[in-house]
Amino acid sequence: MTNLTRQVVRAYLEQQADSEPTYFKAHEIADDIGETPQAVAQHLQRLQTELTGMTLEQWGHSKNITWLVQKEAE
Repeated sequence: MTNLTRQVVRAYLEQQADSEPTYFKAHEIADDIGETPQAVAQHLQRLQTELTGMTLEQWGHSKNITWLVQKEAE
């Protein structure tokens, strides 16, 4: 798990986030950036506390967790 991959996941979220809630699964992001779903999920967990200007939270606790991403109001 590299910092480069975490930066790629962060950039992906910043590009995809909107003022309206957007929902992702790790495997969807992984498919788009060419990484494994497990690595993306680990980065998402860490990014929850690192991101500024947007909300990132787990939305559901099934086998494949859904993530809520939303830009914060300015």
